Amino acid sequence: MQELLQSRKRLEFYQSPDIDLILCPWGFGGTDNLAQEGAHSILGDTELIRALEALKVKVNLIEPPSLGPFEIQESPNRIRNIEAITSVNNWLKEQVYLSRGMGHLPVVLGGDASLSIASISALSNFYRDKGKTDEFGVLWFSNHFENSAPEVTKSWNANRMALTALTYDGDLNDVHEDFKTLISDKFTTIPAIDKKNIVQIGVNHRSAQDSVDHEYFVMEDIGELGISGCVIMALEKLAHCKHIHVVLDLNVFDLSAVSNYSLGQMNYREAISMARSLDLKLRRMDKLVSIDVVEHCPSREAWDKRGEAAEWVVDILENIFGANVFNVARKY
Repeated sequence: MQELLQSRKRLEFYQSPDIDLILCPWGFGGTDNLAQEGAHSILGDTELIRALEALKVKVNLIEPPSLGPFEIQESPNRIRNIEAITSVNNWLKEQVYLSRGMGHLPVVLGGDASLSIASISALSNFYRDKGKTDEFGVLWFSNHFENSAPEVTKSWNANRMALTALTYDGDLNDVHEDFKTLISDKFTTIPAIDKKNIVQIGVNHRSAQDSVDHEYFVMEDIGELGISGCVIMALEKLAHCKHIHVVLDLNVFDLSAVSNYSLGQMNYREAISMARSLDLKLRRMDKLVSIDVVEHCPSREAWDKRGEAAEWVVDILENIFGANVFNVARKY
């Protein structure tokens, strides 16, 4: 233990690959499209690029094209905005695939969680093309499972179907037509990823636990084991995976500017401890290949906490890429 503590105090600089910061400001997968504000809020209201470049990381900003125009689609028994989601996800898949092809590390600033269908599908295909299908895994931070589907959903929101879409391995003729569109297009194979290659952390909603069969850690686990302990155990369950994608759904944190706020989620110190663990256990071991930041809804932020969520994202990403906020000298 003493050796571990000393090693944390004298971490040497570790060079990261170039970061492709991909702006994906669309929230068509959510109820009110408010997550479309997240990407520009994080980038425009903070000094994210400057903070990352201070860590000697080259940052390439990839701005979104002019897609659409899209009309909000809300029809009974239809996935909301399925045409817009398909168009956006096809663009994002291409960007993530190209980024990895250049040896870069894509960081997607969303947007709602349906964007993770695109990024994970692209990465799955990238490693499948290299014959390394089983070496790709996902560490997914969220306060719920994203395991809804047309036959059980009440909202018809694609952001709640992300995990189900990515892991579906049945006959496409047996599913709803919109769900088929969500999971099968020019970039996606079925399934995009095996459930044994996914671990979720921070789940709050216990009512859905009977309906899942993949590994996960609930908030009570974080309370008992600590967030660093949960991250270490999660990565042990993904030990067979050499390439890990991280989904940061901001509703896993105790923030008001998120799509699905619930009490008792991870506080700031736990968020930074999580980021430090991802730095030590993934990035410095060349296992971290990409990150999604999703479900940031600035207009829902409490008036006395304006900008808080965006600042958390900056601090989290800084610490994943080598900073240590616990050792920063601040002026007051």
